[in-house]
Amino acid sequence: MKENPAAPGNRLLPTEGQLRTGPFARGTVREATRERILEGAMKAVSSHGLSKLEMTDVSASAGVSRGTLYRYFSNREELLHSLTIREAQDFWKRCVEALEACERDDERLKLLMLHATRYVSDHAALQRLLETDPAFVLCSLRQSFTSVRDELGRLLAPALENSGPVKAGVVSVDQLVDWLTRILVTTYLFPIEDSAAMESAMESMHGLLVGLRGSDEA
Repeated sequence: MKENPAAPGNRLLPTEGQLRTGPFARGTVREATRERILEGAMKAVSSHGLSKLEMTDVSASAGVSRGTLYRYFSNREELLHSLTIREAQDFWKRCVEALEACERDDERLKLLMLHATRYVSDHAALQRLLETDPAFVLCSLRQSFTSVRDELGRLLAPALENSGPVKAGVVSVDQLVDWLTRILVTTYLFPIEDSAAMESAMESMHGLLVGLRGSDEA
């Protein structure tokens, strides 16, 4: 029997011994300041967008001097790169924590779909970027699509292996992961204004998979 990497007890997150060490280790003053700057940068992006964002906006939003800001990040590109990594890690960390608390594969699939759509719809900076810098968003999505799809596959494969379309031989797990990834990207680019309607659409998609499995087994 294949081990389910997202099942309770199978930790996907790093243990304390695997966390960063050195000047930015958890609990250090430098780590706290760095996080303060990145949080300020996220607020600044939400307010100003990306194309007009300047380092002075970040220092003001984070409540640190420009000298402190430049000691941690030498330029705007380095700051934005670190911010992107931070947000991606935070998203996957939340996904994994939610999945580890869920015992049923079919519920795990629905949980991740709902979590992902809620995350992008509630993330002020992501929504602001879509409004002010659509070219940047599209370029970033194209560059990161494969890695996002692969990560979703790692989390969802055990659930999708038991889904109706896969068991019926209609589609492979990889094809289904690719389809779901494209659906999630689309919900970000073309959001449904009514959040309840958006979640209902995700519920319906999940119900289709579960329903097909049920009809096959009937």
